[in-house]
Amino acid sequence: MPTVLERQAIITDLFKKMNQKNTMQHAYIFEGSAGVGKYEMAKWVAQMLYCARPTEEGLPCLECNQCQRIEAEEHPDVVTLKPDGASIKVDQVRQIKEDFSKSGMESRQKILIVQDMEKMTASAANSILKFIEEPEGQITIMLLTTEIQQLLPTIISRCQIIHFKKSTIEDRVAAIVAKGIPRESATVLAYLTQDSKVAEEIHADEDFQKIVQTVWQWFLLLNKDSNQAFIYVHTNLMPLISSTEQSNLILNLLVIVYRDLMGLSFEQEGILAFSKYEEQLEELATESAGKQIADVLLIILEAQKKLSSHVAAQGLFEQIALKMK
Repeated sequence: MPTVLERQAIITDLFKKMNQKNTMQHAYIFEGSAGVGKYEMAKWVAQMLYCARPTEEGLPCLECNQCQRIEAEEHPDVVTLKPDGASIKVDQVRQIKEDFSKSGMESRQKILIVQDMEKMTASAANSILKFIEEPEGQITIMLLTTEIQQLLPTIISRCQIIHFKKSTIEDRVAAIVAKGIPRESATVLAYLTQDSKVAEEIHADEDFQKIVQTVWQWFLLLNKDSNQAFIYVHTNLMPLISSTEQSNLILNLLVIVYRDLMGLSFEQEGILAFSKYEEQLEELATESAGKQIADVLLIILEAQKKLSSHVAAQGLFEQIALKMK
């Protein structure tokens, strides 16, 4: 399976060249979906700047004491700031600024990596803005975010933006399978999240497989134009739901299985999410079915919007069953 350095080869090469030419900036924004390797890349950049035995190209050896401690998050001059609960608070930033005003424990170089930058409170963001504008000493700051639009425009304007491309579905499936998850589950999970760690957490939920199987059975009833699809909401779907997250999961899975059917109907190549049921999907796939799926997806997407506005899940599921008829 490709490493993050291979998957994000353009970014790897960019930092290698900047390091060689001594043109590194003091502040970066790493922007991209969860699971694309932003934190792994940030640690690699730190290793490149601290490595005791760099290669002839100036790349980190990944084996020296410096590299190993950075990888293990144990280097005193490489600090990672994470949300404390739901947000990054101003007191956390103030403490970092105080620590960074002192000289490094082992060198003049200091590195700050901020995870989930979009979760920083307004006061914390304004505090770190001043830190970016007036850095003291030899400091490199890397702000990691999945939602760059949530950041202060003034922060964005003072940082070099590094965009991380999404991993391919093949890479995501491979990463999930590498965690010991069966491929038939991995294909579904890869369409639910970009992050293999999140996929592992979802799979560990004992209700996940039940929900996938139940959505599949509901999908079959919806395609039969059966009155049972309406009844199935009460008898099978609702007993599985104990949270809005599970209701959302059901709708997301329904979108995914219909996209599988659309892809097969129009003979598009690619990995099916519901790969376990490939033969049955192929039997259902026709050109006429494919043409109807766009309308079906609009019905489901409308239900997703209403669910986010706290409309009751059972009523939304029943409406889907009625509208499909």
